[in-house]
Amino acid sequence: MQERLETDYLVVGTGAVGMAFTDTLLDESNADVIIIDNHHQPGGHWNDAYSFVRLHQPSHFYGVASTPLGSMRIDESGHNKGYLELATGNEVQSYFEKVMRERFLPSGRVRYFPMSEWLSTEAGIAKFKNLLSGDIFEVAVKQKVVDTTYFKPQCLRGMCVAIR
Repeated sequence: MQERLETDYLVVGTGAVGMAFTDTLLDESNADVIIIDNHHQPGGHWNDAYSFVRLHQPSHFYGVASTPLGSMRIDESGHNKGYLELATGNEVQSYFEKVMRERFLPSGRVRYFPMSEWLSTEAGIAKFKNLLSGDIFEVAVKQKVVDTTYFKPQCLRGMCVAIR
């Protein structure tokens, strides 16, 4: 099955960059956005990271402008004692899921296609495929395709590196 859609922006990727870009569009324009991602939930590389990985910066300074991550709490124990909290990978994944579910989708201006792969863009028509159904979507993009997966990590046997 092939379906035709239309949007102002097609955003490829629901990692920090794709989510922040979409968040800004919602605040500073009236644009409609289609977001596609090959993962089953928002979060980019956090979906593939080791379970013990944490942010390397205070949670409050990560994520999208409209929705804070964390509570500006000072850790009282462990290697980060005395410093602002560092979110776990699971907390980051939950955060991006919440932003999608509670901010983006209710806006009525964002459509989200998880488990989808961007195929190509030619003459303002982008194509992507749903990885579960095999359905192909053609999207007339009025403004721009924004590929936020430029530094997508490549993983082999648990070791992930950004290759481009």
